[in-house]
Amino acid sequence: MKQIGTIATLDQRLAKLKARAEEARQRTAEQKKVAKAEEAERRKFMVVQLPLWADEVRAHPNESCRAALFTVRRARKRKSFLDESIFVVGEGKISYTGFELRAENDELVWLQILHYAKILPLGRWVEFTPYQLCQDIGWTPSGPNYKLLRDCLLRLKATALTIESKRLQGGLALSLIGDFLWRDEDGKPRTKYAVQVPTEIREWFGDNNFTRLNWEIYRTLPPVARRLYDYAASHRDPYALKAETVFQLCGSDAESLENFRKVLRRAVKSLDESGLLKKVDITRTGLVKFTR
Repeated sequence: MKQIGTIATLDQRLAKLKARAEEARQRTAEQKKVAKAEEAERRKFMVVQLPLWADEVRAHPNESCRAALFTVRRARKRKSFLDESIFVVGEGKISYTGFELRAENDELVWLQILHYAKILPLGRWVEFTPYQLCQDIGWTPSGPNYKLLRDCLLRLKATALTIESKRLQGGLALSLIGDFLWRDEDGKPRTKYAVQVPTEIREWFGDNNFTRLNWEIYRTLPPVARRLYDYAASHRDPYALKAETVFQLCGSDAESLENFRKVLRRAVKSLDESGLLKKVDITRTGLVKFTR
C-alpha cells in the first residue's frame, strides 16, 4: 500500500510540474506576443531617413549606377517593361516594371527629389515648386519644362523594381517615388508639388552603399557621359569597359555599335574634360579606361 501511495504522490508532483511548465510556456508566449506588439508600435514612431550628404553633391545607389535603369535613348515613343531584367554591370539583378526612364530628364529629377528628401523622415511629403526644381537641375523654368517635370513624376511613380544582390543578402522591392500631388495657389496651376519617397529606399542606400556625384558638373554632362561617370564613380578602381558593354549599360537605340562608338568617343572626351576623374580615355578598339 505504501508503494502505491508513493507512486500516486509522484504522479501528483509530475502533474503539478507539467502544469507549471505549461503555465510558464503560456507566459513566455504571451510575453513574446506583447514584445512583438510593442516593437510594432515602436516602429510606428521610428524615424527612417536617408543618409546625409553634402549640399553640393547628389546621391545615387551603387546598384542603379551600374544598371541600365536610366537609358540614353532618344526615340519619341518610350518602351514599356513588365517585370523584365535590365542590364547590370557586375553581380546582382534588377527587374523592372514601368515606362522607360531616361538619363536626360527622369534621372535628374529623381536625384534632386532624393536630395530634397534627405532632411526629412522618409514617407513624409517633400514639397517644392516646379520653378525651384527646374533651377536645381539646370532647366529653364518654363511652361514646357513644367509639363516635362510632371511627366517625369508620373513615370517615376509608375515604377516597380526588384533588386537582388549579395550586399542586400536577398532582395528588395520598391518604387522610385510614392504618391505625389500638386496644389494650385492664387489660380496658378501646379505652383507647388508634394512627393513621398518610400521608406524602402533606405535599405537600397544602406549605410554607405551609394555614390556621391558632383552636381554642378554632373548635371551638365551629356547622358552617355553621365552613365559612364555613374559607373566609374561607384567603384574604387573601376574596370575598363568594352564599347559593347557601355552600349548595353546606356540602353542605347543607336542603329549600330559602330554608330554608338562615335557618340561614345564624344562622351569620353566630355567626361575627361569635366575633371570629375583623373583620366578617361578610349582605345582604338573601343575600350574605355578610367583613372580615379
